[in-house]
Amino acid sequence: KERLRQYRAAGLNAVCTYIEWSRHELSPGSYSFSGENDFEYFVRLAQLEGLLVILRPGPYICSERDFGGYPPWLLYENPNMGLRTNESSHTQFVKSWLSVLFPRIQPLLYGNGGPVIMVQVENEYGSFSACDGNYTRWLRDVFRSYVGDDAVLFTTDGAGSGYLKCGTIPGVLATVDFGPSTNVSREFDALRQYQKHGPLVNSEFYTGWLTHWGDPEMGSRSTSSIVNSTRQLLALNASFNFYVFHGGTSFGFSTGANISPFLPQVTSYDFDAPISESGNLTEKYYAIRSVISEFMPVPDTPVESSRTTDYGTVLLAPKISLFDSHTAIKYPAFEYPQTFESLQQYSGYMFYETRLPPRFPGLGYLLANNVHDRTVVCLDKKP
Repeated sequence: KERLRQYRAAGLNAVCTYIEWSRHELSPGSYSFSGENDFEYFVRLAQLEGLLVILRPGPYICSERDFGGYPPWLLYENPNMGLRTNESSHTQFVKSWLSVLFPRIQPLLYGNGGPVIMVQVENEYGSFSACDGNYTRWLRDVFRSYVGDDAVLFTTDGAGSGYLKCGTIPGVLATVDFGPSTNVSREFDALRQYQKHGPLVNSEFYTGWLTHWGDPEMGSRSTSSIVNSTRQLLALNASFNFYVFHGGTSFGFSTGANISPFLPQVTSYDFDAPISESGNLTEKYYAIRSVISEFMPVPDTPVESSRTTDYGTVLLAPKISLFDSHTAIKYPAFEYPQTFESLQQYSGYMFYETRLPPRFPGLGYLLANNVHDRTVVCLDKKP
């Protein structure tokens, strides 16, 4: 509630959120919509705080989340599944999931008295190599069968023609995403080639950037560049979504990674956002609020940063050795190392062990291709 109130106080009129499939369908046919997974409560709370809602239910969401929000058990069901394609081995699970999800979304749609004005189909599909128009059109039809005219279906892609070529879907509002620019109007040129009429929408106006392990510093964007681009967007009467407006955290092993080369993101998703990961209202927050007030009234709502306290020194001590663990799941012996998914372990650590033959000469090569994302090799229990 505090975050949503801070949104309204900054002059925003809507909140955008993903729905992550993997959090809700923990195993095939086993669903969770309670606690932190209760997106319906969140949407209703946003409505109570005077905000409209934009939903992005995927099924692929990216958002720097593990496997792009897809449930990892898909690869147990079929290791060679054609993800994000029209292959029946894939679409059967997508259709089943959406048949559970959308009946929960329907009462929240604007046409049914709810706050949800827009629903995104897929996510930046133009950046994916498959370019399977049969799949995106099929997905559009599934979405439309539930949404009808009660909310607007839309797509989001990069602002270049190369992205829009495969990302746009006939009959679906196309939008683009880009960060601060010295010439915002030009960023919409490619969109106008594919969509001659309709609103100009930047669905992800980047307030900062993500950070990978090994980067020299946290990703960021300057406050001045955000303010200047925000002013241009408002002057164009364009619609835009700050991505992200408040930072977050991908706890545990839930963060995602880029490929080619493989670059995993750090746990922090602070993103140099106007509201920091810890809940502080930054200089960027107040600067955005100020520039919005140049174009429209901003609510006179008192807001403040999250309260903090000093917890003192926290001491951490070794708990258990990997070699001494009696809590680990035991697997049978295999000729070759197995993937996590094939053993239905979808996060955490896997301990692989083998015994060298008695007459091992003492010199050899260990090949471990496509490690994701870290391996520690021990010999006689020593790294």
